[in-house]
Amino acid sequence: MIYNWEHNQVLSCSDLPLTTDISKAKILIVWNDVYPVERSMIDFARSRGLKTYVMQHGRRGSSRYFKPFYEPIYADKMLVWGYADKDALVDVGHNPERIEVVGTPILNKIKPKIKHEGINIVFSPEHWDRPLKENIQVRDELRKTNYNIITKLIDSPSHLEEYDNPVKTNTNDKDHLDKCIEVLQKADLVVGISESTFELLAQAMDIPVVIMEEWESKAFGGDTRYVDYRRVISRASKKTKLKDLLTTIKNQLKNPDELKQQRKDVVFEEGGIWDETNRLFKN
Repeated sequence: MIYNWEHNQVLSCSDLPLTTDISKAKILIVWNDVYPVERSMIDFARSRGLKTYVMQHGRRGSSRYFKPFYEPIYADKMLVWGYADKDALVDVGHNPERIEVVGTPILNKIKPKIKHEGINIVFSPEHWDRPLKENIQVRDELRKTNYNIITKLIDSPSHLEEYDNPVKTNTNDKDHLDKCIEVLQKADLVVGISESTFELLAQAMDIPVVIMEEWESKAFGGDTRYVDYRRVISRASKKTKLKDLLTTIKNQLKNPDELKQQRKDVVFEEGGIWDETNRLFKN
């Protein structure tokens, strides 16, 4: 049995044998091993002879192990979704023997797209600890179009009324990923400011993704180290400046297959292939 302390509902959508009683568990999986609470849980589990793993909780959810943080891997092993994350971790000095590529079960949740009237653009604002000017800038540009705009918010501190047709989900809710998929089923294109798990799901559903790449470095939660936060945009997304956003959207809608192969490749590189029979999870 596995005691799973998670965030973003990654393993809750799997068929793994999960338990809420740690006394019955042989494995502990936590969503991070960089904060005191999770490290204390790992110490407690080790004292009981449990195997301990940290499971990547979202796309590039391993960012705290890179510059400027360089956190060590505290659990016995780190489980990442795809080889892109493992390669990046190894490149900055982490021990490859403590990193396992296991894929992610969230990709098994995707569903076929649904026919709909008009063109639906889904805006995925950047998730931060406060409202951001970049989000408002993109919102205002999108309001200049005649497309149907849907705004997908996640645990956002922003007021819902600031955005058009908001759909808000909470990563602690069991239906979080289901709601994300429901929004994407009727999406013709996704616009974001970074590539998050939501954009990975979109790419897995073969939906074009446009990223407004202009970003002013800033602290998060009072932590100024985030000024040097590693921001990566894959070749599966079409990057654009704010002034070219609407033109880029129009071109991607006219040529939705331009990055089709790139989407397929990046989903494998960053999402991997989930295997319920993975030897690591056998108890």
